[in-house]
Amino acid sequence: MITIRIRTKRRGVKSVAAVLAGAALAAAALTVVFDGRANVDGHANVLAGSGDAPGSTTYVVPVGPVMSMGATATETTPPSAPAVAVATPSMKAAA
Repeated sequence: MITIRIRTKRRGVKSVAAVLAGAALAAAALTVVFDGRANVDGHANVLAGSGDAPGSTTYVVPVGPVMSMGATATETTPPSAPAVAVATPSMKAAA
């Protein structure tokens, strides 16, 4: 019996993938270049965590009361022995 095998053409799939990757790279480059947030000197106005703060501000560390543990938390020394010596299940699986 003679079997004729036709080789699949993957060149088309690879070329489509290459075109899509190039388009994604071009879109990313255009987004970086024309993002509209550039300063006069060409650098972006970015302040980490600033939200909509103006570019001329500086970060000031907030000053306030220290964190409290609340009324429900108490500081105690933990016991030296565990609450349960050996853990045993209350129910056992049927064999």
